[in-house]
Amino acid sequence: MLLIVTYIILLGLIIGSAINAIVWRLYVGRSWVKGRSVCPECNHTLAGKDLVPIFSWLLLGGKCRYCRAPIHWQYPAVEAATAALFGLSAYALHPMDAWTWVRLVLWLAMLTLLIILAVYDARWMLLPDKIMIPAVFLGLVYVVFEALRLHSIMSARGPLLAALITGGIFYVLVAASKGRAMGGGDIKLAFVMGLLLGLRGMAVALLVAFDTAAIVGLALIIRHRRRLRGTRIAFGPFLVLGTVVAFLYGHAIADWYLRLNGLI
Repeated sequence: MLLIVTYIILLGLIIGSAINAIVWRLYVGRSWVKGRSVCPECNHTLAGKDLVPIFSWLLLGGKCRYCRAPIHWQYPAVEAATAALFGLSAYALHPMDAWTWVRLVLWLAMLTLLIILAVYDARWMLLPDKIMIPAVFLGLVYVVFEALRLHSIMSARGPLLAALITGGIFYVLVAASKGRAMGGGDIKLAFVMGLLLGLRGMAVALLVAFDTAAIVGLALIIRHRRRLRGTRIAFGPFLVLGTVVAFLYGHAIADWYLRLNGLI
């Protein structure tokens, strides 16, 4: 199992580097798959030695080899986080047969989309439909896969119901705030979360998301005080964090909470 986790961590490093490229290309309107990677500042085509995850950034001192412009810390951070989350996923899901391997592959594909969404939203306050639509489709594929794995089409009712309920709740929140509190992308993301997690998992995910957002918001207010007044904070990354925690450990967290309150 350790060897499997190691390989998937290495895969996560490569995927993390690709995520950085996809996020930037989405922002500037370039093709995801065509063309070589370039420096955003000087537009110089990057060589293979410039694109080794984490290590290139460290060896170059966080600056472009060609124009010496600073390279955003997002790049090594996303690569490291993706590698860590891929390894954690492999360890938590523990693939042993064809069904569990397919489940892991589907989750890693969804995790890749979720990380793209989190990074893009954190930087530009937007959850782009070019990523959201594939995420919705992949979420539906996952629901079908789970129904096949459990040999019960009725098992799809829970995730579909969770998606409709949470998507509806977020729609009401967006409408009530006139888009100031959340945006349309958050509605779609809540729908995807419901497909992946079901009602029980959604409860855990939303608890993690709202609590973490509250802690971060309070920390920013304390640190910046009046300078933060009127500043918006992207909620997408917190929803993604909640999704990851709930997908990998939601059942354990829910059982712990119920036992703590004497409900089971």
